[in-house]
Amino acid sequence: MTATREVVVVGGGHNGLVAALRLARAGCQVTVVEQGREPGGCVWTERHQTGVLVERGAFEHGGVVAMATELGLTDPGLGEAMLRYREHPVVAGFVFGDGERRVFHTDLEQTVADLGDDGPAYRGLVDLAAVLFDMLDTFDPPPTPTQIAATLAPLRGGDELFRTILLPAETVLDTALTNRHTKAALALQAAHAQVPAWSPGTGLFALLLPASHAGPAVRPIGGSRALIDALVAALEREGATIRTDATVVRIATSGSTPVPGKSGFGWSARGDVALADGTVLEADAVVSAIGLPRTASLLDDPAPALRAANEGLHSGHFNVSELTATLVLDRKIDLAFGDPDAIWYAVADPDDVRRGFGEVLAGQLPSSPWAMVAEIAQPDDVSGSAIWLSSVVPLCPADGPWTAKRERAAADRVIDQVSSVLGLALRDGLVEVIVSGPSTWATRIGGDGNPNHIDNTIDQLLGWRAPGHADMRTELDWLFLSGAGQHPGGGLSGAAGTAAATAVLTPRTGRTGAFARLAGEVRGLKRGLAAYLKMRKARP
Repeated sequence: MTATREVVVVGGGHNGLVAALRLARAGCQVTVVEQGREPGGCVWTERHQTGVLVERGAFEHGGVVAMATELGLTDPGLGEAMLRYREHPVVAGFVFGDGERRVFHTDLEQTVADLGDDGPAYRGLVDLAAVLFDMLDTFDPPPTPTQIAATLAPLRGGDELFRTILLPAETVLDTALTNRHTKAALALQAAHAQVPAWSPGTGLFALLLPASHAGPAVRPIGGSRALIDALVAALEREGATIRTDATVVRIATSGSTPVPGKSGFGWSARGDVALADGTVLEADAVVSAIGLPRTASLLDDPAPALRAANEGLHSGHFNVSELTATLVLDRKIDLAFGDPDAIWYAVADPDDVRRGFGEVLAGQLPSSPWAMVAEIAQPDDVSGSAIWLSSVVPLCPADGPWTAKRERAAADRVIDQVSSVLGLALRDGLVEVIVSGPSTWATRIGGDGNPNHIDNTIDQLLGWRAPGHADMRTELDWLFLSGAGQHPGGGLSGAAGTAAATAVLTPRTGRTGAFARLAGEVRGLKRGLAAYLKMRKARP
């Protein structure tokens, strides 16, 4: 590998920046192109004219802190851009309209004790999550559900474990738990993937909250934007270039003629990335972090496998989108829940969770909306405060498209509902409400406004995210994929960026035929043994 290898990363979301940083540190000459005025994508922090920090996108950073530390973003050597985290003891809390609360601490023992009669069953879900997610970690690249089934089928208890993945999350929770408030809490966390918990194939999401006790719950000091600032500073130290206001209009094999190339670092074909201003960037490798559908729309090459995969993808199958509203206040407000940094859910009634997703599917706003609620930590010199709310709305309303006025009206309904459930006068001292809805996200990240790029349904998860491309490679030797549309999906983790960089830096083996089949069988046996040992350990 020489230091002159050129790579263009399309899309400046956190996965694109992670891929760029890893490639730059491996000696590549890296250019990141981002259509917006700033990098960040769904990590979006602004400062209001009053000085108050406003979060408009991703909020919780527990899934990315390990990667940030490993990349040195928390190293004091990064100077003022050093990323600093503040841990908080509550993973998620749920407040219901009847006064009931469910609090899930990072401390599992405290959580089990607080859940009372459901405590032992919840511990069982935690054990099940450990078995399942640890087993999935034995695969590289991520397995398709068919591969998981083949691995688990011969094992004692394996068939039932695979069935758990295929079940609706609601069914998994109904089987394990008895209390309707506890079940509603886990179902809401499961539906954070923007797929209703009553949909088949969401069983894996029922284990998201039980799996969260394995690591810390953290928020970055200075807002979510601090992660992007640290990544940008680290990239600049490596000599990488970041171009904003750089809209890509075409991606193609250099010279617009596909050339059969060698594998690995000996590419005979290169890629061109053409920008709206007429600039054409030529590179040995192009990493697209904008999602497979947008990549396919920009690609000039035939790429039949990529286009076939793209035609089978879907976004908005359940018509779910996200609406966030930040309330800028001229006073300090105390949510009084014991952990000001945690995310709390305000839910009038447990049945609202099931009903609301049905209404959204029909193109209607939930009649009794629930919301995630959090206080945005402010600098010491700021006298005001900000409250962040996030709820679900239909991606495509039945009565017409979204407008800024309609987004604000939907936000007002959520504000009033949260005020009622929590018993707080959220409008007292209100300076401004800053709303990000489906039309806002469509402008910010492109596509239809789905922050996950494609739905998190079972046919688009794990090794089928996206089908045939979960290893981040394409049939074009120079083109690689990353971003929320790739495994493991949305959320803050940097995993897709890391996997894309690894694919760029790892030569293709070119193994085919009997040797490849034998190697695959050996890997399958190893995975089966690993899965069996994990299951025996959890279920003696």
